[in-house]
Amino acid sequence: MLGKYFLARKMHLGVTLCLVISIVCSAALEQGRSSWTGKLLVVPMDGSHWTGVKAVAEEMGRRGHTVIVVIPEISMRLGPGKHYITKTFPVTYGKDLIDQMIGKHVGELTEPEQSLLKSVSLKVDFMRNAFNYMASTTESLFKNHELIEFLREQNFDAVLTDPALPMGAILAYNLSVPAVYMLRGLLCEAAATGSPDPPSYIPRFFTQNSDRMSFSQRVLNVFVSMLEPLICKFVYWPFEELTSNFLQRDVSLIEILSTGAVWLMRYDFSLEFPKPLMPNMQLIGGINCGIRNPLKKVTITFILAT
Repeated sequence: MLGKYFLARKMHLGVTLCLVISIVCSAALEQGRSSWTGKLLVVPMDGSHWTGVKAVAEEMGRRGHTVIVVIPEISMRLGPGKHYITKTFPVTYGKDLIDQMIGKHVGELTEPEQSLLKSVSLKVDFMRNAFNYMASTTESLFKNHELIEFLREQNFDAVLTDPALPMGAILAYNLSVPAVYMLRGLLCEAAATGSPDPPSYIPRFFTQNSDRMSFSQRVLNVFVSMLEPLICKFVYWPFEELTSNFLQRDVSLIEILSTGAVWLMRYDFSLEFPKPLMPNMQLIGGINCGIRNPLKKVTITFILAT
């Protein structure tokens, strides 16, 4: 009986992964593709994170799937598209708050070279302010009962989101819908994915180490790895109470993030250090940037000539 149970669980996981990958990746060719169409909910993160997610949302809508994108009324870059439906919700802040955050961040990035301690403190402070802003956005969505009820009635097949803003992951967890993450990186990535993460081999955030470290760099790497759980808890703290109130029970964000069905990682080992991956983590390459026009023939000729 126990063997049959684990076999059934394994088959259920396999079916779920196949469904999610078919919805998000749409691997079928344009000719001869299936007439089946699904429903995809997109809960994006603002800023450069939106570029890759928007491209997927547009392409999925163009291929005949029903795509609904949920965004706040005030944002940096989020907005409507040609091939997807946009649902907006009001927020408690104005455009001036976003402009102030961007200005402060640009000032920090343009400062002269800083010590590790100052660099970490500035980044943590910026992330804290950013996550407070995102927590306010999340609270506004979760309190919009009309929109939440509308989303429940849609019976989505999957949720596409960036887990750096856990709003989409929490919503997918609440709707009992497979979550597909598209991301560049995550502070609590190892804990959420379950990937092996040895500090002697995997560089930590803020250290600027590579995967080939000296002894002193390894010591620093181990020290930072010991602080990561505390930093992760500190950064995501504004979401803890929101999550408990929305789900009507106590649950950690790491537990919610770990339920992600597929992780679409926006990097490639040809440009970055190698590290262990789990079977549901797929490297899709690229970074958080828009698609540019192809090079002109004159430019290509010049490059080859030089």
